[in-house]
Amino acid sequence: MQKCVRGNASFEFQAMFFPIIVGGAILAVYQFFLNRSLWLDEASLALNIINRDFAGLARALDYNQVAPIGFLFVEKLLVMAFGENELALRLFPLVCFLASIPFFYLFSEKLVENHVIALMATAIFSIAWSILRYSSEVKQYSTDVLFAIVIVYYLLHLKVLNNRSLVIFAVFGGIALWFSNTAIIMLFISGVYLMYFELLRKKSFKILSILMLWAASFSIYYFFFIHNHPTRAFMATYWGNSFLPLNPFATKFYIFLFSSTKDIYAYLLGFGPFWFIPATISLSAIGFLLYQKKYIVIYFCLAPMFITLFLSAFHLYPFSRRLLLFILPQIIIIYSIGLYNLFQLIKSKLPILPVVLLILPVIIMFYPLYLQFTRDFDEVKDSLEYMEKNIQKDESIYIYYGSNRAFEFYEKTGAVKILNPIVEGSCHRDENFKYDQELLNLKG
Repeated sequence: MQKCVRGNASFEFQAMFFPIIVGGAILAVYQFFLNRSLWLDEASLALNIINRDFAGLARALDYNQVAPIGFLFVEKLLVMAFGENELALRLFPLVCFLASIPFFYLFSEKLVENHVIALMATAIFSIAWSILRYSSEVKQYSTDVLFAIVIVYYLLHLKVLNNRSLVIFAVFGGIALWFSNTAIIMLFISGVYLMYFELLRKKSFKILSILMLWAASFSIYYFFFIHNHPTRAFMATYWGNSFLPLNPFATKFYIFLFSSTKDIYAYLLGFGPFWFIPATISLSAIGFLLYQKKYIVIYFCLAPMFITLFLSAFHLYPFSRRLLLFILPQIIIIYSIGLYNLFQLIKSKLPILPVVLLILPVIIMFYPLYLQFTRDFDEVKDSLEYMEKNIQKDESIYIYYGSNRAFEFYEKTGAVKILNPIVEGSCHRDENFKYDQELLNLKG
């Protein structure tokens, strides 16, 4: 992989990609201040946060919700500081997204040692629609992304002979386990790397202290907050289709891998029916890295995905959509390497090809963003405002099951004051015809 030329060329690439990076940050802030209504998953978690104290948040949550303790405590502190509202609840995910952008650039540049690829990858990362969407949702996925990036960033900058550097990395890793459910995956990958390069090859036994602290932190967290968790059976059923079949000789094994790959590129990156194009480019990048013997790049980009697949095979972590957001930075790096190599190949045949064409694959990312940003799921506040203005005293309110938690949140926080009788609908997912009968049975 060729290193990027510095100087004027470097400034040219910055001028191409930096406005897009800044634009992604602006879009996230814009989405935040749109102050969309909470939807089902957000409202379910938000109700736990506003209804419980810190001790209560350390116990199993209501409505089958699961979130890291550190994340919940920060959310509670923000609600106490800024009030029980959507902006307070969404502030921490937004800060995590904004912080992840510079860390992603520094991490990717250190990993691939190419300024252009790092800038391109960061531009794609900042406007990837799924990452932008979760940048202001009351869920921990934006936090997962930040910690996945920062853990490897610090690992690549670790000074093994510097005790201060070792202590900071050890403490940070121990804390990360309490803020991100997926931090254990990134720490395991980091631990294997350290064991091979520092312990086995250089006999740097100080590394053992880092691994022991991480193991102790995870053991405590696992014992108190994961072991025999009451929602485990529910989650196993809910995510039943998101676990890799164990038998590699079965057709389902390969169907799962195919559909999961499609989901990453079609849904998370937003390429829809054209998902096979970035998937093919990424595959070519892996071949190129193997040819160039860039094994460390391959390791850090692919290991998170393979470890997650392994965990899913044993029903320990679902391999599905938003739960995979933390591996998207590595996927983006692989894709960006493929794009850069493709450009270099074409340019070798057509020397007159302008460098500015490198920005086209990034600009294409605005199309899925245009289609899906910003995305409203259940804009409950509009309905509530209409009802408050028009409802009569003798009328009842029917609430669709997917909006009942949001209604409860806005009622609890005083955003809506409706005293009329409430009829809560039942869940008939994938059986919409049953809602017709449910509505027909209403009286009065």
